[in-house]
This record gives sequence, structure tokens and C-alpha cells, in this order.
Amino acid sequence: MRIYIDSADIEEIKEALALGYVYGVTTNPTLLRRANVRASAVPDLVRHSVEHGAKELHLQTYSDDMAGILREAEILAKLDADRVVVKIPATPTGYCAASQLAAQGLRVTLTAVYTLRQVILAHAVGARYIAVYLGRMRDSGVDAFELVGKMERVLTEQASLLEILAASVRAPEEIEALAELGVATATLPLKVLRQLPDSEHTSAAAKIFFEDAKAIQ
Repeated sequence: MRIYIDSADIEEIKEALALGYVYGVTTNPTLLRRANVRASAVPDLVRHSVEHGAKELHLQTYSDDMAGILREAEILAKLDADRVVVKIPATPTGYCAASQLAAQGLRVTLTAVYTLRQVILAHAVGARYIAVYLGRMRDSGVDAFELVGKMERVLTEQASLLEILAASVRAPEEIEALAELGVATATLPLKVLRQLPDSEHTSAAAKIFFEDAKAIQ
């Protein structure tokens, strides 16, 4: 599984990438607003993220009309052609734009996917990823893991290259459940990323090792 940090805060991004197990960065206009990052500063965000080891960045467009989405997607993709994946909400306009962008060879993430038919459409337009929101699904009364499991099975049956990018992950144990379902990618806030290696048994064993190491030096 490839693991990302879901943030637009450069200090959080730097800390996450230094952990060693974080592959890249995902962001969106809401995260940019929370981090007080203007759209004009996104190129700097990309540059700093790459300098600190990000291998892939999912950057979202800002407009809700076709012309705006296509224009912004081109600008974002040019920030780093090898690493940037363009994110677009999975609206009717978003699917149309994704189809055009995929035909041009751009990698696209359709975000805020909540239904199986949206997954089928994402495959049809040539998207590379779909972002699904686990926590928000549960908040709306949906069995998130059951639905994501169905999505993964549909993609397997269709022999699709489309990958699920799980977001709105709120606990480290959810990564285990996602991995069991075969989900290839997940994006997490920093506080959850920090918790992933935690195990009281590992900590106890390591403490004994360190104490014994002092005795043999």
C-alpha cells in the first residue's frame, strides 16, 4: 500500500515525508484554506514537497465549469509532469473533464466518490484514482468498509487499472482493514500517520533490547 499525507501545511508535509513510509501528498481547496495557502502559492508547496521526498502529489482544481477545470488542470500538471496527479470532483462536469484530460495523457483522480456507479464511470473515462471518504461515509450511515470492498471487487472483475485512494481515515487500525480489502493507496492526516508504527509490545521489546545493549558495550 502507498501511503500519503493529506495536508497543505508544509511543516506537516515535511514531518510526514521524513517518517520514511509516506509516498506523497494529497491536498484540496479546503486543506489549502485551513493552512492559509493561496492558490498562487501551490507551486512553492509542490517544490518544497518534492525537495523533501514526495514521489506523487494529488492537486485539485478550483473551478466548477469545464473551461476552468481544463485550464487549471493543465497549469497544475505542468508544475511537475512526473509527479502531479490532477484531482477533480466526481460531478457530471468532472467526469467530462476527466475524459478529456485522460485522453491527453494526464493522470486524474476523481474525488468524493460515494457509489459503485461512480466507480464504473471513473473507469470508463480513464481516471487513474478515485478518492473515497471513509469517515464521511460512516457519518452518513454507510458501512464504509463494505462499500469500499464492493468497489475493489468491481475493479478487480473489470481488470481495471483504476485504484482506490482512501481518505478521511481517522484511526491507524483502518489501514489494516483497507489493506485486507486490497486497497492500494490511502491518505491520512499527520496525527494518524504518527500512530501507524505504535505497538506497546514492540515498545516493551525495544526497551529490553536497549537496556541489554548497554550491558554488552
